[in-house]
Amino acid sequence: MTRIALVTDSSSDLTREIYQENGITVVPLTVHFGDESFIDTVEITSSEFFDKLKSSQVMPKTSQPSPADFAVVYESLLQSHDFVFSVHISSKMSGTVQSAQIAAETVNPDLIEVIDGRAVSLVTGLMVLSGAEAIRQGKCADDVRKSIRHVMDNFGLYWTLDTLEYLQKNGRIGRAAAFIGGLLSIKPIMSIEDGEIAGVERVRGSNKVFPRILELMHSRVRPGSPIDVIVLHADDEPRGKRWLADVQSEFNCRRTWLTECGPIVGTHAGPGTIAVAWVEPMQG
Repeated sequence: MTRIALVTDSSSDLTREIYQENGITVVPLTVHFGDESFIDTVEITSSEFFDKLKSSQVMPKTSQPSPADFAVVYESLLQSHDFVFSVHISSKMSGTVQSAQIAAETVNPDLIEVIDGRAVSLVTGLMVLSGAEAIRQGKCADDVRKSIRHVMDNFGLYWTLDTLEYLQKNGRIGRAAAFIGGLLSIKPIMSIEDGEIAGVERVRGSNKVFPRILELMHSRVRPGSPIDVIVLHADDEPRGKRWLADVQSEFNCRRTWLTECGPIVGTHAGPGTIAVAWVEPMQG
């Protein structure tokens, strides 16, 4: 049986426990507050980051791992595995994929496959969780690849945010710039399209956002179809729990996870961001 390893980066925003339970190796990005630098998940937690974000006079920046960071991980994993899938944040949002590709070419391009997930955060998380499930089932590399790409091609994602400040100042607004350019009391419902942030709808009043997201989910999920779901919150666990409970009450949820937005995505989205992503598991 082929021994397959999974690698992702810390922008996939799963918890440490979820990564460990599923055998997923994480290569962290770095967040910078002026002259201070913190390795994501190693030197700063999500809660510490948001505390610092609220009090800092400096807008944080992020930087990708170096090829050398990836090379160390790949070399270590190949001592006990036959193949590595490395799944990462969209290349339109970060240079992380490029660093991983350089490292893969250096270490062993025949045994390492770098995948541009064309998404970010909890969607990338769904990809590696799907891959991890296939590995647990003893699937071959081709089937693990199909599991990852099934999520990439079939995921659903809706998210909203409390403030546009961080998205605009960090230049990650993508094709949604015109969509949210003039928002005041209007709250955006966003998604990801072709690796970039995209606008879906504008809703008046924050209390109407999640009911509308549930309606949008119902329009896309086949009645009774099982789904795997992740809800992510940015420094607002009570609201994250409420969102997850509402999704569980309205859909046939096969597996669910609640996770917290980390420093990398939090730098660009800001506190109060909340999201739900799901996928119907691949049949067979």
